[in-house]
Amino acid sequence: MKTIHAMRATLITTVLALVAWPATSGWAQGALAPQTSSPSPGGAPPAGGMTAVAVAVSVVAVLVILGALVKMLDLKRKRDGEAVVVQAQISDAVLRDPRLFSLPITPTARVPLWKGSPITVEVAGQVPSDDLRQAALHLIEREASHLRSDVRVESRIGVVPTMVRRSA
Repeated sequence: MKTIHAMRATLITTVLALVAWPATSGWAQGALAPQTSSPSPGGAPPAGGMTAVAVAVSVVAVLVILGALVKMLDLKRKRDGEAVVVQAQISDAVLRDPRLFSLPITPTARVPLWKGSPITVEVAGQVPSDDLRQAALHLIEREASHLRSDVRVESRIGVVPTMVRRSA
């Protein structure tokens, strides 16, 4: 969440700088340039017209960039919401299993920004036997496949034979 706020602050600062830069250079030129009433030689447009065009192009470019960044932030928010749903469903499945509910097993889901890439569910924790580790992985893979077909499970479950189970 902190990076989103930093990104927004950077974006706003950049937009303000890009919008203000052509305008300030035009004002400085206007203040220093001698004012003449005769048209430019050869019928070329005065420098003020070019500044206005540059400002308009800059504003349009900034608005396009701003729109693209807003869309990307919205897409990231949606993907984070999908990850929360997947993670909650898998956590609930682990808690419903009487063999696993008292074990410290934590799934963490990550949904990539672009569609077509698989969701990654990293499962971390410790169990007292390899049988429970296999049972946990089987349960998590089964639950993940019910949710979506493109889920990849990464196991970080360690087997600690001396581990004492928490009481329920």
